[in-house]
Amino acid sequence: MDADHGELPITTGDGTAAVTARFIKGVDKRATITEGWSDFFRQAHMNEGQVYAFAFK
Repeated sequence: MDADHGELPITTGDGTAAVTARFIKGVDKRATITEGWSDFFRQAHMNEGQVYAFAFK
């Protein structure tokens, strides 16, 4: 994976939804998901306004 941009696999804990999102890292070192998040949001049946926890490996 390139340090400044690339692909980010996102999977639910139970494995029922999985997408490959794209990200870009800004000059402030924060990453922004640029593609794929809305697909994951729909597949995982997430709801706007709810709180979710993510683990990064």
